[in-house]
Amino acid sequence: MFDTEIDNKERGQVGIGTLIVFIALVLVAAIAAGVLINTAGFLQTQAQSTGEESTEQVSTNLVFLSSTGTVTEDGSSNPAGIKSFNTTVQLGPGSNAINLNDSTISVFTDSGDSVEFDGVDETGITLSGSEVLSTDSSSEDATATLEFDVAGAGIGETIGGTEALGSGTTVDIVITTPSGTQAETSFIIEDPLDPQLSEDQDIRLS
Repeated sequence: MFDTEIDNKERGQVGIGTLIVFIALVLVAAIAAGVLINTAGFLQTQAQSTGEESTEQVSTNLVFLSSTGTVTEDGSSNPAGIKSFNTTVQLGPGSNAINLNDSTISVFTDSGDSVEFDGVDETGITLSGSEVLSTDSSSEDATATLEFDVAGAGIGETIGGTEALGSGTTVDIVITTPSGTQAETSFIIEDPLDPQLSEDQDIRLS
């Protein structure tokens, strides 16, 4: 009789211990499940954000159409470089609208000069056309021309008393859109320039 009571107590203690272990396992599982759910939610949000950024970058792009420059002469009245230049851009196929005034425009020359414009409302750069390029290709706002003044941009040398880019200079123009995509064009100023050219004449660069 006494042994039976001891067995019952031992069984009761074992049962309580098992219950405690079971409850602990349930709590651990619940905590682990909560961590997994939070992690999954974070990863889903991050993936969605990354996907949206990638889509925005792919669908936002510019195309350069052409570039021209304005001739300047040296002290002997020979065409020796350009004192200003411009480039015309439009949206790439399927691109979203782009605000050029929210874009960064950088100009580099092979002589080591460079300048960066935060938008199109700074000294050395002017815009002909709308700041926001239209997605409607038939609209007059579908294209815009960026005009660069060499003296104002501070990227030239003195030629015939005028700040200019000399013949043979390579120029790179990079536009970084608000979404982070980049479009680039470059041109080389002909060397020598056609001797029939004169001051203030426009020439095709690209």
